[in-house]
Amino acid sequence: MPLAHPIKYGFLSLLAVLGMVAIVNAPPDTASGLLASRMLELHLLLELFAIVIAALVVTVSWHTFDRQQDRSANALLAGFVVVIGCDLMHALTYEGMPPLLTESSTPQAIFFWLMGRSFEVLTLGAVTAGLAPRWPRTVLLGIGLAVAVATIAFGSFALDRFPVTFVPGVGVTPFKAGYEYVLVGLNGLLVLALWRRAKSEQSRQHALLALSCLFMGLGGFAFTSYVAPSDFQNVAGHLYKVVAYALLYRATFITSIRAPFEALRLSEARVRESQARMHTLGANLPNAVLYQLVLEPDGHRRFTEVSDSVERVCGVTVADVLHDPIAMYGGIHPDDVAILAAAEQRCAETLQVFDCEARFCRPDGSVRRMHLVSAPRALDGGRIVWDGLLTDVTDRSEAQEARRRLEQQLGEAQKMESIGTLASGIAHDFNNVLAAILGNARMAREDLKAGKPADVALSLDQIIKASDRARNLVDRILSFSRRDAARRQVQPLLPVVRESLSLLRSTLPAGVQLIEHIDDAEASAEIDRTQLEQVLLNLCTNAWHALGDKGGRIEVRLGTVVLDAAASFPLGLLPGRHVRLSVQDNGSGMDEPVRQRIFEPFFTTKPVGKGTGLGLSVVHGIVRSHDGAIGVHSKPGQGTRFDIFMPAPPGAVAPAPAPGASAQPAAESGHGERVLLIEDDLLMSSMLEKLLARHGYRVSHHNDPEQAMAAVRANPQAFDIVVTDYNMPQHSGLDVITAIRRLRPGLPTILVSGYVNDELRARAAAQGARHVLEKTRVLDELVKLLADTLRPAADQAVEV
Repeated sequence: MPLAHPIKYGFLSLLAVLGMVAIVNAPPDTASGLLASRMLELHLLLELFAIVIAALVVTVSWHTFDRQQDRSANALLAGFVVVIGCDLMHALTYEGMPPLLTESSTPQAIFFWLMGRSFEVLTLGAVTAGLAPRWPRTVLLGIGLAVAVATIAFGSFALDRFPVTFVPGVGVTPFKAGYEYVLVGLNGLLVLALWRRAKSEQSRQHALLALSCLFMGLGGFAFTSYVAPSDFQNVAGHLYKVVAYALLYRATFITSIRAPFEALRLSEARVRESQARMHTLGANLPNAVLYQLVLEPDGHRRFTEVSDSVERVCGVTVADVLHDPIAMYGGIHPDDVAILAAAEQRCAETLQVFDCEARFCRPDGSVRRMHLVSAPRALDGGRIVWDGLLTDVTDRSEAQEARRRLEQQLGEAQKMESIGTLASGIAHDFNNVLAAILGNARMAREDLKAGKPADVALSLDQIIKASDRARNLVDRILSFSRRDAARRQVQPLLPVVRESLSLLRSTLPAGVQLIEHIDDAEASAEIDRTQLEQVLLNLCTNAWHALGDKGGRIEVRLGTVVLDAAASFPLGLLPGRHVRLSVQDNGSGMDEPVRQRIFEPFFTTKPVGKGTGLGLSVVHGIVRSHDGAIGVHSKPGQGTRFDIFMPAPPGAVAPAPAPGASAQPAAESGHGERVLLIEDDLLMSSMLEKLLARHGYRVSHHNDPEQAMAAVRANPQAFDIVVTDYNMPQHSGLDVITAIRRLRPGLPTILVSGYVNDELRARAAAQGARHVLEKTRVLDELVKLLADTLRPAADQAVEV
């Protein structure tokens, strides 16, 4: 309890001092007529009042529950039990009282008076010094009773061993007066000590105790010089004693009863305030609901707390949710019920944080996406409680999806920009391939007329090699431009780097050198090959543009580094082994303001029409999606270096074999199986018809899909397998497959297309096509696919 109104305590102290001065200087026979006739009753009344207060002090001390006040309460409990005994005997042995254990006398009453005041001083001294032991209160009560009994026995039966304190007709002895002065001095010391503690600790209890000691000490002056017990000073001194006891009780009551009660009341007020604040907070959450859910051992669920915002967010009332949890659970989208139940079951078994998203159907028919997160805890009896937060994340999810679509569109746009940049190089490569094919074909025809079969064979070999090169070039272009989902796998980076650089070399002008540095040929990472090729092409194209018309040098370096914490932290990476792919030029470089913005979408320093500003933004997105980071080093006039870091997987990865490098087993020939071939390109159909006939198949070819479907309609059992092109006028290959399978459901089909992606494969599988084959692979794979597809049917026919 904080100390308040120190002026009030000073004023009371001054009144006490002035009052005692007046009492000591008053004539002893003041009010003698009144006091002499009623002294016995008045004394008994004053002592009984003091005894009652002392008993209250003991009672309050016994019931003190503040652990911080244990020592003070223990001291007051033991000490004032003795004080009560002494004061009681002092009242009962006062001269004129009926005999109790012995005849009443003034010396006996004075002895118990002095002992009571002595134990009072000792008790308050122990309170001030904090010397009372932390023993059980029953033990301390027993000690106090034992000391009280011993004191009473001594004062009743062995008083002759105590110095003389009073002589009838003379008054108090010097011993008695000196004893009183000692008590006055001790009380004065306690006043100083307690007041110091009151000021330092801002303690109202110690201030009241100091004031009690002051009254008790001042009262001692009234008992140093009276001649008869009925003297005015004696009676006035008893009044000081009563006031001192009252102040002592007040201090004890404040610390033991009132202070804890006020602390409890304040705590309850704070709890109510906190509950009101939490209720207001929950009710005002714009898109979230606070809740507490209890799961009983029998599987029954019930909501014990739900914030008022549930009506705004979910469209249901608090009363409905608290009454029946189905008000909430019934709104979960049917497709998400199983997911939510499985997550809740795992959380109940492991007591891990519940974190799940589910769709919620509001009563108004709208569907919202909700994110639920809660912390479970187990209670007695097998119950589990979830304290959680439900948040409406519909707008955020839609914004993220829109951002994802925008990023995908930006990436596709940037791909097209890169392809446009490479168009001249691609045309150059194709022209070289076509020149090689046409030249060798003409020489083969001339050699054939001249009867030179060896030279014909050599020219044909060159034509095949040139055709393979053209096919690989087309594959790389299609792989780079297609929209297939990212397919990351651990693979060596050297083939990716070299293929990308080979595509670039024919594009770059003569004044630009493209230099390759391979520090670690075995460097591997978990990458999507197409996306990493796009990163390299973008960075090298930017480097080329930075060189300008004067040309310069572009260096591409591949290696492996180990980053410590100091190097990895600024990049947002974990320390450890990383693959580093660097692209450096000696061009114009960048200043710091430009360098800070290079990864912003649509930011570009190029003139209008020379760039979209998407390249580096896409590069940054791809690298981050690979759990990597980009470091940029550039200064005006000193060139630019981009360092790409990607986590290196543990262990070495063997280089993947090049497509077509491994020897393929010879395809099995057919045995007269009937093939329906549908191909609108006459050159392609002629080649395929000749290929299949050479391998033992009977081919029925149609350029028009309508004619092919009419042939099947006329005789559905006339064919064993269908091979159809995808891109044809009027009807696509999938349309043909769908129509033919209606006519003959079990007829195997193979779809051939010049461009194959995941979407086409999925659609073909849904229509029942056995295989999807790229046209550039038909010479290598079609015959084998026919044999693999028809073999089960042939085996089945043999068994029959």
